[in-house]
Amino acid sequence: MAIHSFSQTNPISHPLVTELNYYPEQGMLVAFPTHYDVIYFENNSSQLTINMKTILNSIGYLLDTYKETYLVITLHTSDDLAYDRLYSVADYIAMQFRIEQERIQIMLTSQEETKHYKQYEKNWKNSTELIMPKTIIVTYDPELGMY
Repeated sequence: MAIHSFSQTNPISHPLVTELNYYPEQGMLVAFPTHYDVIYFENNSSQLTINMKTILNSIGYLLDTYKETYLVITLHTSDDLAYDRLYSVADYIAMQFRIEQERIQIMLTSQEETKHYKQYEKNWKNSTELIMPKTIIVTYDPELGMY
């Protein structure tokens, strides 16, 4: 397991996370694949449209069903409108699906990352990325000998 830095291509190892080279026979792995969506706001607006809510509902359903997953919401601008957009998305998911705040992470990207993103996204100023990172769960803890 590793924490990934978006500005680097290699994962960063965390000293408190240990990687298992084996999995016990009793252990069962459950993998939730990465989920990625982009929603587009109207110019100078932070209001959620019906189409946006449809996408957010599918993400909210996944978060509600799979309690081990979490959501990263990111924008590539850092003005007041960006904050309004981030919080309108986070609040909608949290309130509609009763998702804990700790499972919704809000992130503004660096200027370097924004320059890279602009090359691929024409409407980058109005886009909001929704990322559910891949999650792998081992359901058996060998140290405690329990599931």
